[in-house]
Amino acid sequence: MRKLLLAVFTVFAIASLQAQEYRIVKGGVTDSLPISAVPGETYALYVPRDYTPEKEWPVIFVFDPQGRGSTTANLFRWAAEDQQYIIASSNIKLKEKPIDTIIETATSMMNEVMQTFPVDLDLVYTAGMGEGAQVGSALPLIYKKMAGVMAVGNSFVNPDYLDRSNPYMFIGIAGNKDYMVYEMEDYLRFYDDLDFPTDVYYFDGKEDEWPDGPVISNAITGFTLEAIQKGKRPKNEAFIQKLFDNELAYTETLRRTRNYYSAYQKLERMEEKYEDFGYEEILEERKKEIKRSSTYRSQKSDFRQAVSFEKQQQREYEYLLGSDILTANFDNIGWWAYQVDELEKLKEGDAEAKSNMAYRLLGYLDFVTKREFDEIMKSRAPIDVKIFISVLRTVINKKDPEAYLKIISLAGLDGDHETALLYLEDLLKTGYSDMESLYNIEGALELQFTPEYNAIIKKYLGESKFFNDKIN
Repeated sequence: MRKLLLAVFTVFAIASLQAQEYRIVKGGVTDSLPISAVPGETYALYVPRDYTPEKEWPVIFVFDPQGRGSTTANLFRWAAEDQQYIIASSNIKLKEKPIDTIIETATSMMNEVMQTFPVDLDLVYTAGMGEGAQVGSALPLIYKKMAGVMAVGNSFVNPDYLDRSNPYMFIGIAGNKDYMVYEMEDYLRFYDDLDFPTDVYYFDGKEDEWPDGPVISNAITGFTLEAIQKGKRPKNEAFIQKLFDNELAYTETLRRTRNYYSAYQKLERMEEKYEDFGYEEILEERKKEIKRSSTYRSQKSDFRQAVSFEKQQQREYEYLLGSDILTANFDNIGWWAYQVDELEKLKEGDAEAKSNMAYRLLGYLDFVTKREFDEIMKSRAPIDVKIFISVLRTVINKKDPEAYLKIISLAGLDGDHETALLYLEDLLKTGYSDMESLYNIEGALELQFTPEYNAIIKKYLGESKFFNDKIN
């Protein structure tokens, strides 16, 4: 056992650009490697077990919104081993920094890896989820030889700066419960119209989630096969057969778990992906087997009905939201609460197509109301409009503290202490426990010194800043 571990987790040393020595683990993740050009920033690295500096390697730069470099690198390890990639996964916390700083740091990380390791400069790729997908899809504007981008749940494209003479592969991945699924399909159509190579994958997940390792590995075969077709990687028949068998096994897993429609869609995408490698008959036969199932036909019908209803609901929500904001129609808050309750019931139901649709619609409502909230708070909108959108946000996303705090602030400024106290208690019921922030709410200074305000805080947090000796 000890010999096996030594063979798998071989350790070797590299010299950094500043002549410092770091120990890199083969077949494992090495975390917290410094980006020398940006003090304090680091990345995690995964190199395959058979890594050798004597040959050049494809590399994938990975960006996670929360900077979970090591965790995210591990999601890519299966693909790295099977398909021979170096994985460099950023520890940059994207939600905490301005975009120009993020791009500068990401570029520095790329430069460091490409100058330190034997990277094939024609086989450089990015992958990211959410905000990380936006960063990854922006980097081809800087590194003009980018070979491909894998975007999970989001993307970025600026047609004015896109270099159409250097097309790269775009792989879109979306969760079946993610409201961004249709946006991802729009991105794919955009790249298709430009004749950029594209591929698409779906997984059972919602926004701000990575797919699991097998889905990521299957998606990365798109990069690998395209490189083979372009002559940038050797055409090894046994290797291609292995990639095909792995993807085919995934469709069989979907079929055996009675996800017939998903399995059929996957087989259709495989037909296009492997069209130059001679697997047409196998894929066509598998599709015929699935189509014979009555369950496939019902799942297909359910999916189409759910999508049609969902798009209709999105249009209705957009229109009614705009109308209610314009008139600050508090009477319709109950209608929005009813919509959320009904979607929550559908979400927990047994009908998969409707459940996924409910997840997406709830995510969509959260997105559009947050967008409107942010815009209105920056504007000179009347106070009743600001209170309305804040109240609506607490209905759509009951655990987001920002809207509760804003209502307390606005009600305090307006002298409406009853409303402020009501939403203070509602906020604390969600589990909010940042006492310091409760005594630094703009417009609520007078209220914060009242026994009533402090009594509510003590009730939920066990103490308050003032009147503790008088509060039971």
